[in-house]
Amino acid sequence: MRTHGLPLALIVAALGFAPVAEAQQATPEQIEAPFSDPSRIGTLKVGLVTGSITVKAANRRDVLIVARARGDGPRRNTETGGLRRLSQVGGFRVEEEHNEMTIGSDSPNRAIDFEIQVPTRTNLELSTVNGGNIVVDAVEGDLEVTNVNGSITLTGVSGSVVANTVNGKLVATLRQLTAQKAMAFTALNGNVDVTLPASTRATFKLRSDQGDVFTDFEMQVRSTPPAVQDTQRRGGRFQIEVNKAIYGTVNGGGPEFEVRTFNGNVYVRKGP
Repeated sequence: MRTHGLPLALIVAALGFAPVAEAQQATPEQIEAPFSDPSRIGTLKVGLVTGSITVKAANRRDVLIVARARGDGPRRNTETGGLRRLSQVGGFRVEEEHNEMTIGSDSPNRAIDFEIQVPTRTNLELSTVNGGNIVVDAVEGDLEVTNVNGSITLTGVSGSVVANTVNGKLVATLRQLTAQKAMAFTALNGNVDVTLPASTRATFKLRSDQGDVFTDFEMQVRSTPPAVQDTQRRGGRFQIEVNKAIYGTVNGGGPEFEVRTFNGNVYVRKGP
């Protein structure tokens, strides 16, 4: 594991914030961390249990990390004779090896909000569970984004995207696509709203179980035959499944793009 040549004081600061007596939020920690080989595209991985993640592209070769730990404020506890409980906030760690940088929290139940600047061409793997949204702005690369209780917003990104949220909306605007690469934008409870370049060549799989599907692309919709599963000869059962998804091609077709939600609407918009 590399610690990117950071002064020891910064590494220690990254591992734990000082207690805060009165403020609801600790003073932000700021760290700059380099990739092993800045001449190649790097990968940034951020995995949180509680907190938000914002990643923006910038004209830089390293990664700027600003972390704001949320404090819960002091309060008195009658079980301790009225002593005041001081707020505690979580720490985090940064590791880099083979052009792959990983950021994680050391205190899963204490929320930390990250604002990160990366080189424009950077692959991202981002995930959080509670207490925050995920925002990505103008990054070019392979993007894998997962949120459980919060929204996902991807603005002006390029490359390929696999994004999923459970409870929250998903909004994505792509400027350029990686050729011949499949993508997926899915949610369980929330709208999925995707804007793609007008020149997109793709085969779409669109579905909303409890909502509607909208698009302004000239899409050639095709029917799909029911899937038949017959295992009676082996002592099984005969089953027919009718797929409710909408299949369609744009600009002659291409890799499969899945856009799906269970509770909400699906929007596939034609960009410039």
